[in-house]
Amino acid sequence: MIRSLQPTDHASLLEVQRRAYQVEARLLGTTDFPPLRETIDDINTEVPTGFVYIIDDDIVGAVTIADGTITRLIVDPAYFRQGIAQSLLRYVFEHSLAKHVMTGARNLPALTLYGRFGFTEVRREWHEEIELVFLTRF
Repeated sequence: MIRSLQPTDHASLLEVQRRAYQVEARLLGTTDFPPLRETIDDINTEVPTGFVYIIDDDIVGAVTIADGTITRLIVDPAYFRQGIAQSLLRYVFEHSLAKHVMTGARNLPALTLYGRFGFTEVRREWHEEIELVFLTRF
């Protein structure tokens, strides 16, 4: 089931985010990955808008959006390859105007997924020793 992200979900969001971004950090070959530094206070201050994917009353995936940009798309690694990220993206495109996203250049699974949804690379830049790819969905 997919539903809107609520403030009461922030702690669960952070837990899933940490597990998911540990995998991404390994893909990118870094141990100092900025999203892994986020705290519950950071998320509470951000007050993200988006959607969560629920299985058995647990949040196992989430997507957040700000100003037309997907700011996070995360899935608990225990639920990888079950179509959760695809379901969240489809839901986003049905319920919002998100058309931008960025990810690490070495995160081939994410780049492949975004490509399937019509995103194309518009630029690259380096940030804290990580090459980022910026994509837009036209």
